[in-house]
Amino acid sequence: FTLQVILLGLLILAFVAAIIQTINITDPVAKQINELPKSGRNEEFDPALSRLNSTETVINYCDSLYDQQYKNSDVDDFQKYYTEILSSVIRKRFYHGYSYYGLRTNYMAFLFSKVSANGYRAIIVPDDILKYPAAACSQQSIIMMEVLRKKNIASRKVGFQGHQSGHFCFEVFYDGGWHFYDTNMEPDNEVLNAHNRPDIASLVANKELLLKAYKSYPAELILDVFSTYTYGPVNTFPAPRGIVFQRITMFLSYTLWLFFLILYILVRRRYLR
Repeated sequence: FTLQVILLGLLILAFVAAIIQTINITDPVAKQINELPKSGRNEEFDPALSRLNSTETVINYCDSLYDQQYKNSDVDDFQKYYTEILSSVIRKRFYHGYSYYGLRTNYMAFLFSKVSANGYRAIIVPDDILKYPAAACSQQSIIMMEVLRKKNIASRKVGFQGHQSGHFCFEVFYDGGWHFYDTNMEPDNEVLNAHNRPDIASLVANKELLLKAYKSYPAELILDVFSTYTYGPVNTFPAPRGIVFQRITMFLSYTLWLFFLILYILVRRRYLR
């Protein structure tokens, strides 16, 4: 009997949580859009781009911008100019700050993070990140790399780990070489483009250029963060295990009540024999 009561209680809790989560599928961007950027930075954030709430809408928007600017021109370097458009859009689409799953969006990931590490609920599913106005360096890079992958443009992760903090960016391959992008810390595009948008190795080797590009940040912070870097594999999602975990927990958040229902029925039948 006690087991039946426990299972019934878990069934009710899981079912109510699934209903709340289903009802909550509206648009978190609309709920948070009036928030000011939390980082205090002078960011390019544009609330009007909140309508870009999936990778497909981002692609459609960037396609339209590319057609407007280059369709009738002689420009044939699609990879370069499409990447520039996409980078500009992502810089304006988000302000700095992590977006997390909560009890109303993926309660299984949320609960798991409470007994393990908070990072498990930091969203890495691209279309879910785009439901929020804030995104950290890794999340913005994930969006960029996912769109580039769908447009058949090669990219790779660039990770940093200094003594004070870490960072997450990416490089894009075009014109026969790699080119560094950072949509989160928003370095000066004019400075980087004036030097043909160098790769990270060239940028780090030229400290004067590095500090000039990131002139809005303390020099000691930039020199620390960019002191060491590592590359990820080309055209590979940067957190393959993490996205599997979040997709599984999202599925369980909607269906766990069915598991408890089946268990309750089996236990109930055995009890009534």
